[in-house]
Amino acid sequence: MTAPYQTASVAVRVGFVLVPGFALTSFSLAIEALSVANLLSAKTVYDCKLYAADPDVSVKTVFSSNGVPVQVDTHVSECSLPDIVCICAYKLAAKYDCSLLFSLLKKLSRKGCRFVALSSGSFILAKAGILEGHSCSLLSEETNTFHELYPKISVRENLYTVSGNILTCAGGVTTLDMLHYVIAQDYGSELANRVSQKFLQERIRSQEEIQSSQRYFHLKMKSACLAAAIEIMENNIEQPCSIEELARKTGSTTRTLEHVFQRYESMTPGRYYLFLRLDRAKRMVEETNLPIATIAQATGFGSQSYFTKRFKETYAIQPRQLRLQHYS
Repeated sequence: MTAPYQTASVAVRVGFVLVPGFALTSFSLAIEALSVANLLSAKTVYDCKLYAADPDVSVKTVFSSNGVPVQVDTHVSECSLPDIVCICAYKLAAKYDCSLLFSLLKKLSRKGCRFVALSSGSFILAKAGILEGHSCSLLSEETNTFHELYPKISVRENLYTVSGNILTCAGGVTTLDMLHYVIAQDYGSELANRVSQKFLQERIRSQEEIQSSQRYFHLKMKSACLAAAIEIMENNIEQPCSIEELARKTGSTTRTLEHVFQRYESMTPGRYYLFLRLDRAKRMVEETNLPIATIAQATGFGSQSYFTKRFKETYAIQPRQLRLQHYS
């Protein structure tokens, strides 16, 4: 049985910090897991409070990424000293800026508080300086953006990462796996297992397991060569491979690649690769404040002018105009 941090006679105080645009599913699974732990224990073992992380201190309601409003207990400026701070973030987390929250997180870190980051919560901890010297997990689609903003912080492909007193995950159902770990650490594996059973989890996944993409699974059902090529493309955005190199790495030929991409994607591998890089660039334009030149370089374009040209051809708008439009 896992050695608990403390006995079940002491309620663990958990502060859920809701950043505007947070992922509702991840937040709901996390707070529900702790609520079930209370229910099964027949007492409050987790004392949860909700805090708004809006720059406006008068805000009492925070909207999730899908527009659902969640009523909070109070603003983060009134946060006392919890045992665990759970950062809930998602949409536009890379752009989020609130000096009040960052100062609070640094203060809580100095006092030995534990941190749990869901979905894009790692961006918030990184910007606050909490992740220095640590590694983290986040959505695979956000890895490139995170590397551009925080090149010294290691991103792991694990479902979730435990690095000292900091736990991070990609969100979604991985939230339950990470919360199982938290509950087991606090009150033992027996309670954690009972909580997981309530969620009908057939298997508890460990932090060492790698994020698996359902999309890759479906691609492999079509063509193993196609899936392998796309995975290589996605892992080589900043320095794109040539089609010849892709063929070599997938153990196929350029002719075979041309055939499978035309058959399943209705385009050449080169065009697919270009759209993939432009899609990554578009997200970075919308979700970060990185200079357009930096985004162009990070997505494998030799010059900003060429990047802008191809971007406008694809999206009928220039990157700078899209950013202004997104802010308005």
